[in-house]
Amino acid sequence: MLTSWVLLAALAAQAPVSNAPERSTAPQTTAPTPAPAARSAAAPDEPSPFTHLFQNLGDDAAHLVSRESGVIVLGGFAGAAVAHRSDASVAAWVLKQPSSSSAASVGNTIGGGWIQAGAAVGTWAAGALSHDHAVERVGADLIRAQVLNEVITESLKVAVNRDRPNGGHDSFPSGHTSATFATAAILQSDFGWGAGAAAYALGGFVAWSRVRSNNHWLSDVVSGGVIGILSGRAVARGHHGSNWAVTPVKTAGGGGVYVTIGHS
Repeated sequence: MLTSWVLLAALAAQAPVSNAPERSTAPQTTAPTPAPAARSAAAPDEPSPFTHLFQNLGDDAAHLVSRESGVIVLGGFAGAAVAHRSDASVAAWVLKQPSSSSAASVGNTIGGGWIQAGAAVGTWAAGALSHDHAVERVGADLIRAQVLNEVITESLKVAVNRDRPNGGHDSFPSGHTSATFATAAILQSDFGWGAGAAAYALGGFVAWSRVRSNNHWLSDVVSGGVIGILSGRAVARGHHGSNWAVTPVKTAGGGGVYVTIGHS
């Protein structure tokens, strides 16, 4: 999945990034230099998430380090540790159920990486084509969250290499769950808890589907939810999070530095 993002970035980088008109060679009369104009409403808020894929990934990874992230990690993985104690009993319950579930099939489809990635790219493209830069920015945030989440999730899958309850490999953490929760974290940040609650509920349904279909242990999906929230919040923090200001000051007999933290 990460390779697909890289290929999309390479293709997007081939497109021209500017359609500026040719400079006129006609003589110009001298005129006073106007004051800098405010950013045009038609100008995008940020560069393409594809042409700046790796730069954005580095910025978003840096935003993982925060007090908020620490709280999410401590609380979330404490929950995962508790869930781990129920892994075997929940898996035994699943084996007693019918082998297939139409509801679980729906959840497995919704949480698929291509569905989540496609929704993110589709949102960004819709905003770019319609020149609705609010929608374009949301789409860019969704793309960035999916990329960051994919890097974290796939790295952990390789490092942990946990067997699935159905005998497969790379069980920890659940990628379907983390991708869906990353989307939910962005929607909550951009649209508030009305949209966020519905998106997180959908993420919970996807998590249940992964357990119900015997693809994951309970602790896998709990951990996936934590990673998805971390990823989405890191991206959102880059736009709406803490702002650091460092100000040198002169004091009697010396000097100092004030460090202030605010929220935009």
